[in-house]
Amino acid sequence: MTISICLLLKTYKNCTMSKLYFKLLILLLLVTSANSYAQFYEIYEAVAIESYQGKKFTLEGKIYYKDPIANDSWLVLAARSVDANGKPIKNALYNENAGDYHKKDDWSSYVLNGKIEKNAKFLAIGVAIAGPGNYYLDDFKLFIEDGKNRIEIPIHNSDFEGDSLLNWKTMTMDKNTSLSLSQETVFSGKQALFIDNSKLTVAPTLGSNTELGKYMDVNGVKLYYEVYGKREPLLLLHGNNSSMGSFNKQLEALSKKYMVIGLDSRGQGKSTSDGTKITYELMAEDVNTFLEKMQLKNVNILGWSDGGNIAVVLGMQYPDKINKMAIMGTVLYNNDSSVTSETNKLIRKQVKEMESKGIPETSMDYRLKMLLLTEPNINPDALQKIQAPTLVMAGQYDVVKEKHTKLIAEKIPHSKLIIFKGGDHEAPAKIPELFNETVLTFFDQVER
Repeated sequence: MTISICLLLKTYKNCTMSKLYFKLLILLLLVTSANSYAQFYEIYEAVAIESYQGKKFTLEGKIYYKDPIANDSWLVLAARSVDANGKPIKNALYNENAGDYHKKDDWSSYVLNGKIEKNAKFLAIGVAIAGPGNYYLDDFKLFIEDGKNRIEIPIHNSDFEGDSLLNWKTMTMDKNTSLSLSQETVFSGKQALFIDNSKLTVAPTLGSNTELGKYMDVNGVKLYYEVYGKREPLLLLHGNNSSMGSFNKQLEALSKKYMVIGLDSRGQGKSTSDGTKITYELMAEDVNTFLEKMQLKNVNILGWSDGGNIAVVLGMQYPDKINKMAIMGTVLYNNDSSVTSETNKLIRKQVKEMESKGIPETSMDYRLKMLLLTEPNINPDALQKIQAPTLVMAGQYDVVKEKHTKLIAEKIPHSKLIIFKGGDHEAPAKIPELFNETVLTFFDQVER
């Protein structure tokens, strides 16, 4: 998604910014501008933490959503280690899912845990915001674990009770967005920071194109979809708890040759859900019904992660529906032979955190996490049912083990294996040019 980059630096007669701090702002801007979300920006403060290098930290903040949370409109905590030269170290840390902490019509307690890099001089802490939406922020706190001690590190105007936002900086913020100290809604004290996005100009992007977006009734839910062009159909199936918007870096290249159809899976993106147990078989049935109602046959499919799992099930159950298929980071089952132990350890930790926060098992976020742990359960030999020529892809450092990806390629009759050297599970977003070229070349050259 295209980002409108605007660095807003306030100057004050009685305040000068050090050269290092200015360099910090610029370098952070460059890193942030690479983010793929539309209208993405950050509000942050740089805190000196040199004496705590290598220590674990916890960032806490109170957030109130004035508008409904949405897949393309959210706010999360963010933190990034920065070295003595003002250079960001590794990628920023964010809350993985805004919905894990969100409470409707109430203040939500967001928590972000991480580790300060060993050569860090600053820790840039604050929030990351994407899309339209108005928010209140209050009572930010930063803690460092130093042995058995939990030390609170001062944050300037962390409760927004002061009259100035001098130390709080913004990056890539839209010119129509404004920040102010407000007494309208507060968690504690008399003031909170209000982020007003009511005048934000949102450019149409994949997954949020109001002119093209439509809903279709499918198996008791409403599936959201967008169609670009009128050529040979190419259906995009996204990953877990995501949306068609994750394919934004593929849209331009693919739509030059195909009629691209973006589809949000049930309970994700803009699609609705019901109480039916989520399985890949159910979502594949959703896709089949969707294609039937669209009166489409011999459809090309690009599936990423969960979308690849859905595509595989669809290819086995409805082989006549698919012309050609490309799948990225796909699994047949989840165990130590297919997925890295670190990945499953992280998912289990996230599930426990959700349970400790009282998030109900009926919530879509919880159900989708459990889906990752318990499904799919596909017999490799069943892949022989797939008739469509299939491009099987993964990154060299994918969360899906290379041996498992090779197994999938070996079992699908007409397949080609591609392992992106140096790539990982996020190849479509991180190396879009190479990824797009690989998919298009396969679709162009292979015959059904």
